[in-house]
Amino acid sequence: MWAAGVLGLWLLQGVTPPEVERHLAAGASQKALDRLAETDVRDAAWYSAASRAWDGLNDPAKAVRFAENALGLEPGNPIYHARLGQIFLARNTPKAAFEIFTEAAALFPDNFVVRLGRGLAAKELQLYEDAEHELRWCLGNQPGAPLAFDALATIYVQQARFPDAGALAEAFVKANAGDYRGPYFQAAAREGQQLGDGETLRLVDLSLQRNPRFAAAHALRGKILLKQKKLAEATASLKAAITYRPDLVQAHLLLARAYREAGDAAGAAREFETVRQLKAREQEPRPSLLYHRGGK
Repeated sequence: MWAAGVLGLWLLQGVTPPEVERHLAAGASQKALDRLAETDVRDAAWYSAASRAWDGLNDPAKAVRFAENALGLEPGNPIYHARLGQIFLARNTPKAAFEIFTEAAALFPDNFVVRLGRGLAAKELQLYEDAEHELRWCLGNQPGAPLAFDALATIYVQQARFPDAGALAEAFVKANAGDYRGPYFQAAAREGQQLGDGETLRLVDLSLQRNPRFAAAHALRGKILLKQKKLAEATASLKAAITYRPDLVQAHLLLARAYREAGDAAGAAREFETVRQLKAREQEPRPSLLYHRGGK
């Protein structure tokens, strides 16, 4: 889950030995645990660092247990609430994450990380009113916050609230002019309102200049070019989209249409079959944490 993964970047990590922080930053989780074992102090920062290391070793049960230990030692530190919630959010357990962040928000109503975590969890639960409330609060405090913007703009586009998405993107661009998300959502809002293709494509291309691997922008570019009957260019953009995100259903569907319009029946059939498989996979239960806070 993209949102949960990047939420971790917002979490202050506490005071741990610099060598441990270096190992964690480099993804050397076992080395971080080995170094932690050599330290005598077992404070909240120690347990939080151990939680991060176990998380990096893909052992969420131990990651939760150590995060709870950190929180038990310093319940007045919002970062340890957020650390615990982030583990559940990253492991497709947004209900638990939402409960944790909601409890934390009652204690720390002005903490950005807590309110962001609650907004992201609410979005995953499709509690869109709660999500919009939290994410708007975050953007009111940090107008250039990319995670809050991305999540809220995505909600607006999914709900076909294209004028709202456009206004939100305009404000975000003013606060964070160099980010690739701003022009993409400006373009998505324009496309949703069926405004002129020329400016919309310019914005898509600007987004791709800033992030050439951004699959959604490639897909939107392909959609517009397909509408213009520029089949070769559309096909190239859509192939780029599924290269960077093989599970992007809309890109496969558009590519199937491009192949069909170009007379490539086999290519179209292949993409339609991929769409069918991806949609079937979406109906399968996704792995999540099978234990509750406090134990398995």
